[in-house]
Amino acid sequence: MGGYTGRMLHIDLGSKTTSIEETDLDDARDFIGAKGLGAKLLFDRLPAGTDPLSPENLLMFTSGPLTGTGAQTSGRGTVVTKSPQTGLFLDSHFGGTFAAEMKKAGWDVIIITGRSESPVQICISDDSIEFEDASDLWGMECLETHEALQANGRVRTAVIGPAGENLVKLAAITVDGHRHAGRGGSGAVMGSKNLKAVSIVGTGTVPLHDPDGFKEATARVLKIFREHPFLPNRTKFGTPYWVKPVNDWGLLPTRNYQEGWFEDGEAITAEQMQERIVDKGGACYNCMIACWNRSSVKSGPFEGTTLVGPEYETIALMGSNLGVGTMEDVAYLNERCNELGMDTISLGGVLGFAVEAYMKGVLSDEDLGGNSISWGDPPSLAQLADDIAHRSNRAGDVLAEGVRGAAEILGQGSEAFAVHANGLEIPGYDPRGAFGMGLAYGTSDRGGCHERAWTVTTEIGDPDYDRFSFERKPELVKGMQDERAAFFSLVLCDFAPVSEEDCVDMWNKATGFDHTVESYLMAGERIWNLVRLFNLREGMNPDDSLPPRMFNDPFTEGEAKGVTLDREGYEKCLQDYYSLRGWDATGVPTEGRLAELGLSGYAGGH
Repeated sequence: MGGYTGRMLHIDLGSKTTSIEETDLDDARDFIGAKGLGAKLLFDRLPAGTDPLSPENLLMFTSGPLTGTGAQTSGRGTVVTKSPQTGLFLDSHFGGTFAAEMKKAGWDVIIITGRSESPVQICISDDSIEFEDASDLWGMECLETHEALQANGRVRTAVIGPAGENLVKLAAITVDGHRHAGRGGSGAVMGSKNLKAVSIVGTGTVPLHDPDGFKEATARVLKIFREHPFLPNRTKFGTPYWVKPVNDWGLLPTRNYQEGWFEDGEAITAEQMQERIVDKGGACYNCMIACWNRSSVKSGPFEGTTLVGPEYETIALMGSNLGVGTMEDVAYLNERCNELGMDTISLGGVLGFAVEAYMKGVLSDEDLGGNSISWGDPPSLAQLADDIAHRSNRAGDVLAEGVRGAAEILGQGSEAFAVHANGLEIPGYDPRGAFGMGLAYGTSDRGGCHERAWTVTTEIGDPDYDRFSFERKPELVKGMQDERAAFFSLVLCDFAPVSEEDCVDMWNKATGFDHTVESYLMAGERIWNLVRLFNLREGMNPDDSLPPRMFNDPFTEGEAKGVTLDREGYEKCLQDYYSLRGWDATGVPTEGRLAELGLSGYAGGH
């Protein structure tokens, strides 16, 4: 058997002990790896109702059967845990080289439980696992921590910043200095365990069942990459390519989703970014797309700021969503967010909520420690970001809970402009401009997320779809969700133009399995249903609701001017989606559908 190392490493931080388990290859066949295998482990091993910030929560670094191989974009890995921000399942994906190094060190999965009495770092070199005091690292920002860990030779790292240390619910884990497992608060789980950093070195290779056949398959896929018509744009601009079209289409979040068109949008496009701040590109492990942008601010009050980024989501959430209209200012806020160790989507959503709350009298100068905040003011927004990361005043402490938590604490009608789905701030595509994104956000297995089903270009570019209608969206969203669940379990990059047939071929050649496209997609559906059962078990109210603003507040500008989501239409769309999935009218998977997916043992277990 290839593709998998066959070993999982379990680390108990309370007792500072380790143990080795065999990877269950039957589970690997059914759940693939990364997201899927992590979901199976989390459901089976985490007692129902576990506090996400308790020592008992599992923090897992998971890989897929293609991770660390010769497949293009195979440097991806996944953090799987129970989210402190949503209380639901969390898989947060990251690039860089850490995951490939983990596989080369011999580990399919690293499972971390318990809590150290004092700050600690885990140092892994192949089979050698050591615990070292991290008191001197505690309080450091993320890149500073990564660089400090290089003192004894080059290692791959996963670290937290001040936000993770202070259990901020939107804290991220930073990988290799500038990649991020951003969404859902995995950094807070790491902080709750007093774990500042994991460093890893691997000297082995990933076994392959059919090395020659795998090499032929990956060579064929590489040719597809080289001939793909859109990848030159991806390589030149990275994700910021989408800023201009999304603004032109009228669904770019602006001033806490009050509008979908930003009047200064032309100043924060990919073209402006390349001209003003980008120095050179970069790439994750074994990736020819090379979509990174290494950037620096060359003039103005933030001159000298350096970072990898900004990405599209950051430009949307920390640019237009905050009324920030220059690339230099967005880059500065991005750098502060990265180094404090928070997710840029969630922080942008939280800061937008905070400015609107301040302007409506829900937050006061006293709450802000004597400060004020406003749209388009990077210094005040950066100060509030620092307050959140350190929980240093009332506003910082409240906003550290995320938009949903903050609105529950503040009240005073703030729920009406708290933009999230199931506790996770939604990303940079307002569903009033593409209704399918509303269904995608509402039914996403980790809360508001675009990566489970990004319907935007299909809704806008395919004449068979009306973007201002819910018609045909259940089939579109379900199909994307199942396929992405499988793809994120292999695990490859979201941007990789790889067909289902090629995914299956590489998976089979790597492992010796005999999967078909049909069984591959069924694995994705199996994973989706298991996560649904986990979320229901953990207390999710399965109404799959969307923020009130999406139904109540029409845009006044842009191509989607005057549009809101139709609540009755959305409810009907949900029922059609449930029926398509074989779920009952309340969104609970039926025993019959679970049996078809090989999940009979989980029926009623939610």
